[in-house]
Amino acid sequence: MYRVKVRTVGVGQHPSEAVVSVTTADGKQEELIVDRRSLEDRGSLRVGYPIRRDSGRALIELPRETMRGNWRIWIKESDLDPEERAA
Repeated sequence: MYRVKVRTVGVGQHPSEAVVSVTTADGKQEELIVDRRSLEDRGSLRVGYPIRRDSGRALIELPRETMRGNWRIWIKESDLDPEERAA
């Protein structure tokens, strides 16, 4: 599994939710609402494995649809970190 860097930009409709922003490979911001428990202290969100990698970019599928209706986005590979596995 992998995690993508995100930035919290607001609160969701419920107290347990947060609006986060993910920076795409071309520098645009995609926002989505997630459960606060899915965010780690270091500001990342679990996204699974990259679907495709190409020229320093990675195509990922987000856990929820963005506010623009996207499920998959291209991000910079440097914004993607392998998740540490529990022993």
